[in-house]
Amino acid sequence: MNNQAIYDSFLEFGSVYYEPIDLEESHLACMQFLTHTKTAEQLFCFPCEVYIELVSGLASIIIGTQPDPAALKTFNIHLYLKVNPGVYFNILPASDEAAYCLLTPDTRFTKVDMPKPFTLQPVPAHFNILEIFDHYYAAEEPAFCLNRAGHDCFELFYVHSGTLTIGLADVKYTLAAGDLILYGPDSEHAKKLTKNSGSSYLSVVFDMDLDKGDLLLGQIFHCTNGLRDTLYKIIEDNAMHQPHARTLMLCHLQEVITRLTLLCSELDGERSQLRIGPNQNFQNELLQQILAYMDEKVTEPITIEQICHKFFLSRTSLQSLFKLYLHNSPKSYLLSLKLQKSKELIRENQYTISEIADMLGFSSIHYFSRLFKKYFDLSPSEYAKESETG
Repeated sequence: MNNQAIYDSFLEFGSVYYEPIDLEESHLACMQFLTHTKTAEQLFCFPCEVYIELVSGLASIIIGTQPDPAALKTFNIHLYLKVNPGVYFNILPASDEAAYCLLTPDTRFTKVDMPKPFTLQPVPAHFNILEIFDHYYAAEEPAFCLNRAGHDCFELFYVHSGTLTIGLADVKYTLAAGDLILYGPDSEHAKKLTKNSGSSYLSVVFDMDLDKGDLLLGQIFHCTNGLRDTLYKIIEDNAMHQPHARTLMLCHLQEVITRLTLLCSELDGERSQLRIGPNQNFQNELLQQILAYMDEKVTEPITIEQICHKFFLSRTSLQSLFKLYLHNSPKSYLLSLKLQKSKELIRENQYTISEIADMLGFSSIHYFSRLFKKYFDLSPSEYAKESETG
């Protein structure tokens, strides 16, 4: 019962949301928990709405309208959750441990003993990355068109900026900024790559044992924030020359394939392919235009209102578009984009941190530094020193 999509099927118990709650503004109390065990003997039940925000680690929620282990459903926690009053639940770590917060206007709750313990069953791995043979990051170089020889390995392409057209066996795929595609082994056909002058892309060639990989291969995915962050780590690994860089890249590539697998499991039949049907095709192309615009204007203080005005969308329509394809909000996506850009600018060492904060539209260097520290676990100045020594 694990790995169910946390969208429509979760509405029986509550809903999901995308931005962390401001405790002071919402007048909520916060209870913090750290859990290590994958077995639950009790369930929580609150008389009021309770908000669940995962702080660290990976976790699942077991939940039901009755404290009956046989009737409990399990959902991986990818978003913030709001649980309705009177619903029974508990949080179990999928990683070694997980920390989470329960936000509620009323800290009183009931603990109900279950007739028998509920144990979170591990999800069997459907893939195993064996070896990375080649990796290449093409920065903003001149435009080119070249043929890449066919091979019996898997190959991942991720476009960081601009566009990249890939032709394989008379089928063309055009990837925009934030798009990813994974190819399976094909020694008979060369890949024809067409890159524009302002684009950057990552290529990783590797060997992998893959079970049930049909949904992963030959599909264009527009990356969620988690995927983008992990792929950016691979780009950073690519530039490293230390002995452990390949090991880091292997770990990060494992995470990319895991996130893609989870994404496929969350999307049913048609939605997993993102580009079928005239309406979905239009929506996805519109989203790509919006994301390209965000990427182009990342060093300008653009607002969500300006984006809505540019593309003749209401704020609600923009939110829905991002929710459908990225499982994220426009505001959060734009913030992540700006923070990733700030890392590039810091590494280039052409501007001061204060100038970078101003260039990216942050209200102050202190606000920028606080967000940078929150996202990357080190301050901008610490990252600058690390880049110099690396």
